[in-house]
Amino acid sequence: MSSSTESRAAQLAGVNIAALVLATVVTGLRCFVRVRLLKAFGTDDWLMVSAALCFACYCSFSLSGVANGTGQHVENLSRESYATARKWWWYCYPSYAVTMTLTKLSITFFFRRIIVERVHKWILGITMATSIISCTVFFFACIFQCWPVSYFWNKYSQTGTCIPDQVVIALALLFSAINIITDFTFALMPAWIISHLAIRRKTKWALSLLMGLGCVASTAVVVRLPYMRLLASDDFLYDTVDVAIWSTVEQGMAITAGGLATLQPLLKIIAFKLGLRSHPSAPNNPSNYGNKIRLQENGISVRRSFTHKTEPFSPSHKTADDDQEALNLQPGAAGYSAMCYNTSQELLAIPTTGSDGDQPKDLEAGVASRDERDGIPAAYMPRSPPRLARFRSGNGS
Repeated sequence: MSSSTESRAAQLAGVNIAALVLATVVTGLRCFVRVRLLKAFGTDDWLMVSAALCFACYCSFSLSGVANGTGQHVENLSRESYATARKWWWYCYPSYAVTMTLTKLSITFFFRRIIVERVHKWILGITMATSIISCTVFFFACIFQCWPVSYFWNKYSQTGTCIPDQVVIALALLFSAINIITDFTFALMPAWIISHLAIRRKTKWALSLLMGLGCVASTAVVVRLPYMRLLASDDFLYDTVDVAIWSTVEQGMAITAGGLATLQPLLKIIAFKLGLRSHPSAPNNPSNYGNKIRLQENGISVRRSFTHKTEPFSPSHKTADDDQEALNLQPGAAGYSAMCYNTSQELLAIPTTGSDGDQPKDLEAGVASRDERDGIPAAYMPRSPPRLARFRSGNGS
């Protein structure tokens, strides 16, 4: 039996602050990676930022309730404080529903970038549709569970009606059951995808860690289930603290897991700075349009095309301002298009001048100065490594 002077306000406040700080930091790092490193801020990023803002509103409402009596026994509060605390609790209902909806939408759009199998797309679409419907029903059921709406927190000074507590609990349990199914689907779906991929063990471990965080958010819903019956308690503000705590954990972990999945480029840079990697990795993002990435190794320039069709290419000499070949990512592109005949989808720009600055007389036996089929200069056709060595040394024969 708990003492009438006992308070759980500090527990709820601590969880709210910790979850809010963690989610805010991860979301900020996500924005840094997408804006500064990849130059590609997509729909999933906008949705997750919106979810983080809604979560901040939720935490502010919850902390305002703590300041007015949430976590304390009803006999220790005045009627005004009790009504104010319940009012802030009511505000937490819609903000929770909106936060979870936006978070799952963001994760859905993120998965759409990487999945290609039709069955995965169907599962993702059905899961998202179910989540949206359940969150929408929960949103309106919580807002209009009493009429007038203010009767939820102002029962001492006005008259009104509310949905029976058992109906509210039944709806909450149904919503939680749907949440468990959809949350675990989102958390474990990557395991199905990566199980068919030939990737490094370290990458699999990293993805497993992210899935573990997603499962923490899903597990929070399971842990919260036994406490849902306390929504009908007469000592509402004290007995429902566990419901509030695990709801905060669910939202915070969902936003955190969704954000950590986008931080790989930043982690690679940090590993390079700490000496854990021998070289930094250039961001590999097909939506990184409008940027130039200069690549050069052993005197061979590499070009890739990001357009749907082969680009015309001219063998004109480089200018002083363009001493290196640049990779121009063009808008509206969906992927690579080969500008050569090898399987690597790379165009090898082989130097065409000798040590004396003259054009080699014989670039390669049997190869014309221009390819008759596609009009591509023969100097830009793939060649064997021995030939490349001779061309770089200035021997044209």
